[in-house]
Amino acid sequence: MASPLQLATETGLQTAARGGNAIDAALATAAMLAVAYPASCGVGGDLLALVRGPDGRTTFIDASGSAPLATDVDDVRRSHREMPIHGPIPITVPGAVGGWSRLAAHGAALPWRELLAPAQSAAADGVPVSPGLAESIAELVPSLVGFPDLAALICPDGTPLVAGQALRNPALARTLAALASDGPTALYDGEVGAALCAGLADRGVPMTRDDLRAFQVDEAEPLAVTVDGWRVLAGRPSSQAYLVLRLLGMLDLIGADAARPGEPLHRRLPAGQLARAFLRLSHERDAVLADPRFMTQPVDELLTPQALQQLASDVIALGPGSGHPVAGASVHPDGDTVAVVAADDEGRSVSLIQSLFHGFGSLVLEPSTGILMHDRGACFVLDPASPNVLAPGKRPLHTLSPVLAESVDTPDADRLVVGTMGGHVQPQILTQVFSHLMAGSTAHDAVANPRFVVGAWDEGDPDDMLHIESDMDADVLRESEAYPGPRNVLPARNYRVGQAHAIQVSATGFNTGTDPRADG
Repeated sequence: MASPLQLATETGLQTAARGGNAIDAALATAAMLAVAYPASCGVGGDLLALVRGPDGRTTFIDASGSAPLATDVDDVRRSHREMPIHGPIPITVPGAVGGWSRLAAHGAALPWRELLAPAQSAAADGVPVSPGLAESIAELVPSLVGFPDLAALICPDGTPLVAGQALRNPALARTLAALASDGPTALYDGEVGAALCAGLADRGVPMTRDDLRAFQVDEAEPLAVTVDGWRVLAGRPSSQAYLVLRLLGMLDLIGADAARPGEPLHRRLPAGQLARAFLRLSHERDAVLADPRFMTQPVDELLTPQALQQLASDVIALGPGSGHPVAGASVHPDGDTVAVVAADDEGRSVSLIQSLFHGFGSLVLEPSTGILMHDRGACFVLDPASPNVLAPGKRPLHTLSPVLAESVDTPDADRLVVGTMGGHVQPQILTQVFSHLMAGSTAHDAVANPRFVVGAWDEGDPDDMLHIESDMDADVLRESEAYPGPRNVLPARNYRVGQAHAIQVSATGFNTGTDPRADG
């Protein structure tokens, strides 16, 4: 298994050593990350996952939450031109705990209480601040004015925590103890939920116990396309994971007759042209993706052979740099997320992605429960014409992108399990990682190889900015110069191109890679 934090990965491996399977390992790791990585995920966040069982059946788990039923959209429009990132407005119902429970129901071998125990102890006793978390804390400090509860957690005695110091959250430890005892009911219809809603009301958040009681985890068959002998599976809307299938399916059609052995799929297009394809599909996502109840175009129609061939033709016609990319709607800078990947020798695979969205989410921490709330509602828009417009009880467009793959010929023996952080650019990262894996790279090389992405990251970035790592092959760097939009050459192994993790399962065993850009 793999995750972005060594402590969390060790927790998962220890869980497996006690008799757990891939599901147990993934859940124990996810719970530990919810304590040790509060910049990225937590009990107040959400979760999307794909889980493959020993029978070969894969299920998509959607544990994302909706906007509170008392959301006043007109009031939000009066006070904001676009959805804010921080504060009460972008907070949606937290789904991570429901997601953990539903994943456990797919075959966890160990008791629920045992899976949460390491995280509960870590919250009570303290966990060492990782270098990545320390950097996130230092960057956040100027934004903590008006958020004293979060400041008290990460700046005890008024001083920001640094790497190696202990992060303690005893209130969260009590919450985890209640969850261990009573299951997700403690949050969604119990004392934890009651305390959470009361504290959030004092902080201007309109979420009520009725919102928590109405929360449900959805399950569905994943979307799938066949690419280069692999059946690639992805989460359904409101997840943007379908874009991975669009991109891989398109690349599989381009230059297939002239493909060189061992050439990654994404190298069938010059870098500048692939960057334009990334931007084109980002604009498509922003136009069509939303809570599936409100979408006007089913994504299944975008994955037919005809649709993929049309996309390939359109991208070829774009050229690598003819004219400036068409600017799309502005998006918020991308946020923090964690990916957990796990597999076992009985046929299970888990690609689990959980998040608070932006770093430290909404910055609203409810002190009696220790729960830091996510800001997933920042993915809504205020344009009434958009299918993704803010509305009470509605889920927003979702960036989390769980993906798996299995060999068409030997699905039980040969599998790929991949996940990444990266906000809106997750499909771009995953396309490059899968491309390397399908070309024969090891899991480590596939996630460590230099990458590029197109999209806003820091606040103020244009949404057509190309970010490319400086250690990229010289020919790729040269090709990227043809891209007509703004270009940002990054230091090697930069977090702006994501933190991906991968597992290759084959007849000879397991090959695992964790991204060197992470703390894994």
